[in-house]
Amino acid sequence: MSGRGPGPRPPKDGGYGKGGWPIVAGQKVAGSKVSGPAGSDRADGGGGLDFGPAPVPPGGTILEARGLVKTFQAGRESLTILSGLDLKLVKGRSLAVLGSSGSGKSTLLYLLGGLDRPTAGSVLSRGRDVFARPEPELARWRAREVGFVFQFHHLLSDFSAQENVAMPAMLSGSPRREALDRAAPLLERVGLKDRLGHRPGAMSGGEQQRVALARALVMDPEVLLADEPTGNLDARNAGLVNELICQLVAERGLSAVVVTHNVKLARLMDDAAELGDGRLGAWRGTEAG
Repeated sequence: MSGRGPGPRPPKDGGYGKGGWPIVAGQKVAGSKVSGPAGSDRADGGGGLDFGPAPVPPGGTILEARGLVKTFQAGRESLTILSGLDLKLVKGRSLAVLGSSGSGKSTLLYLLGGLDRPTAGSVLSRGRDVFARPEPELARWRAREVGFVFQFHHLLSDFSAQENVAMPAMLSGSPRREALDRAAPLLERVGLKDRLGHRPGAMSGGEQQRVALARALVMDPEVLLADEPTGNLDARNAGLVNELICQLVAERGLSAVVVTHNVKLARLMDDAAELGDGRLGAWRGTEAG
């Protein structure tokens, strides 16, 4: 596989290898060293793929990708970015996806969140193909069930931090006062109690990204999708946002897929996998590209 498709732009407002085995967030990924529920590290020492002993609980799969294929047309050349990728995301678990630049990490995230459509394959939410929904219903699902965080915060410069966080709720029909009241405690939780009235231009990059994180949670989604959320931050702010993401995922019982090059962030996630040749496989435990 070579080249990279352009991918969709984020909205202004705001498989597993050979044999088709799925990556399951909530089960261990062979070859990666991650913290399990008891906080102990493990690394696969064998040659096979180890999914761990715990079965996925009934109804526990929040989001599932089946046989995702995505191709882009570049002139006369067809570029295959994803080729039959499978993934299961279990409620309350977080998955880091690593891979070299151009491997399709962002493309995967856009497909999982319904921002782009696959060339083939499906994305299931509670067992139902999200792309089989009429477009208005797909938009409502995306707004209410999925929270997005991008590398660039995409905050609205003419609005305060509180208004930016409240914006998805207002766009979904909530009264302005109700939406603002919902936004305030989220900003307090991410450490910005004293920045509610500040506009993005008066805030640091780390503060802006924390506003974006609060905005992603204002609709109380079950799934959080983050695309290089610390890629545009210095080491100190990246560390703060990394820890905050993990804390919020645990506190709110979120299921999360985080695309990252940041090894420290990946190791904070419950599970980690690497995207290469259009499919997910075992993460080698090092930075990928």
